[in-house]
Amino acid sequence: MKYTKTICIDSLVRRAEYIDAADLNGEKVMMNLDKGRYFALNEVGSRIWDMMDRPLTVRDIVDAMTREYEIDEQSCAKEVLAFLGKMYDEELISVG
Repeated sequence: MKYTKTICIDSLVRRAEYIDAADLNGEKVMMNLDKGRYFALNEVGSRIWDMMDRPLTVRDIVDAMTREYEIDEQSCAKEVLAFLGKMYDEELISVG
């Protein structure tokens, strides 16, 4: 079982520096070079990944997602936090 650091709406998140990512038809494909693991993100996941090129809060991501997609803030926050938790477990992002 992996340990998931507690990520909350005010947590600061950023892409891990050692992840190699590329665009493929509007979606991101990435490789954790340290672990030799491959990942693919859909359009929404790719958008979140692009936003994390600099440190930002989960709230910043949720605010952007609710403006860009037809989703309410509470549902969006729940989905974004779950997504970021998985990304953290896979060591694709850092949380501070």
